[in-house]
Amino acid sequence: MQNGTEKNWKELIFPVIWEALFVASCLMIALRDDKRHFTLTLYFMFVFYLGLIVRYHRDFSIRAFLGGFLKWKEFILPVLCTAAGVAFSRAVFSCISTRLFSSSLKIILPLAYSSSVFELVLFAVTVMALQPVACELFYRRGCIFFSGRWMVLLTALAGMAMEAVARSATPLGMLETAMLAVPFVISYCVTKNVYIPLFVHLILNIIINMPDVVYDFMRLALA
Repeated sequence: MQNGTEKNWKELIFPVIWEALFVASCLMIALRDDKRHFTLTLYFMFVFYLGLIVRYHRDFSIRAFLGGFLKWKEFILPVLCTAAGVAFSRAVFSCISTRLFSSSLKIILPLAYSSSVFELVLFAVTVMALQPVACELFYRRGCIFFSGRWMVLLTALAGMAMEAVARSATPLGMLETAMLAVPFVISYCVTKNVYIPLFVHLILNIIINMPDVVYDFMRLALA
């Protein structure tokens, strides 16, 4: 895997423009009074995250990813620590959000607007598979530069900010995204192994979204 010190700023031109187009497209759709809002945004999400994965596909190896499960100190232990950090961040956010905000605003679109099994499957694939992989490859591996402590801090914060903007249009959603990204950032910066936060991110998204996916599937099946 490419080391952070070997990267060039020019490598970020395409991903940054790609995200700007994605955010602009979602905002344009959100401003329209269109019943297809959920469907169109879902399509944009799928294309956006798939595009990031294609861009960084050389930095992801299934063999290297699966091989990590055989290493206790290098992989399993950091995964457990990262997962504990995520749980702590979620608990802190829960306390902050209930005090500062009167209502909870979701980061992603509510699944209740799914109108077909195809949309449901596309949602599940996008949010539970493509999104966590793309986020870790771009916002962590792609954005963070290890050419000095200040550079690590600045690029890590920049990656968190871009991820927050891409995943939410509300202040609460951005705050939640940024806070949940902190353990992933720390994990990657300490281990320089993107597969550790990537695996935890995958499991987190599955745990969060699987109940809704199952519920919505039953709703559509019984409709």
